[in-house]
Amino acid sequence: MEEAEERLETLQTGLTELPAIMADSDRERVMAIYRAAHSIKGAAAMLMDKMPSLNSINKVSKRLEDCFKMVKDTPLKIDATTQTLYTKGFEVLKNLIDRAASPGGLSEEIGEKILQASLPVYDKLENHLKALMSGKASAATPAPATATPAVANAVNQVMTVLKPMLQGFKQAESPETRKQLAGLCARLTKVGVGVEPWQVLVKTAHGAIANPKNSFKVLANPIINELKQGAELLQTGKANTIAPSATLSTLAGAKAAAKSATPEITIPADPKEVVKVLLKTFNKQQLQAIAQLLIKHVKS
Repeated sequence: MEEAEERLETLQTGLTELPAIMADSDRERVMAIYRAAHSIKGAAAMLMDKMPSLNSINKVSKRLEDCFKMVKDTPLKIDATTQTLYTKGFEVLKNLIDRAASPGGLSEEIGEKILQASLPVYDKLENHLKALMSGKASAATPAPATATPAVANAVNQVMTVLKPMLQGFKQAESPETRKQLAGLCARLTKVGVGVEPWQVLVKTAHGAIANPKNSFKVLANPIINELKQGAELLQTGKANTIAPSATLSTLAGAKAAAKSATPEITIPADPKEVVKVLLKTFNKQQLQAIAQLLIKHVKS
């Protein structure tokens, strides 16, 4: 865990300077980021026999390593989409490591859920990098969403809540402190009234905070960063691009998963009927993860 924390610092520092690092003809800084992901992957692999829950950390760090491997020898001018996807990929890895280092530890079940939810992020990043390297970035860049009316002063309104929220995350964990943090988050629904993507983000964050299985250390980074980024999009009239990350969605959904047993479903023999059952049973992210697994097994 100590080594992983050091490697995470290297990754996080590199991501803040990613455009300059990627465009630099001196590839040493890119190599440092690549080696950080490689080291986490290797350390997790060595310990997986004794700690099976590290399997998710091994696989996620491998995907992040692969994404840096693609560009480590090629100076590349990256765009906002690339940096956003790299950052989301890093946040998934950090979430897993933070959980593993927490008193409650990282269970195989939760690790696998976070892993499966994150797969589309790494797929999008790899495809976008290939497009950039081939000069066809537009093929991997989604069409801009229709602009929504800007919410005046949204950033300042949100920051007045995020500052005490950040202080709350630094306090000792208790039911009362968690309740206070959830109450602060609920106030943010008044900032973008009627703006559905923002409301979904806030409600997802609220659900993650309310889940007693999520430690404050695990929550602080995704909650603060995503709400801040969402506020910036809200203020600039780009609210339609707001969406909770796979990490945040997993944190919010863990409570419901813990309360109820896994539902059993009957798979019919007719492929068309199978599709209907899957559509009724799983959400979009889960269906994407299932599709990836099916493709992988069919090809193997």
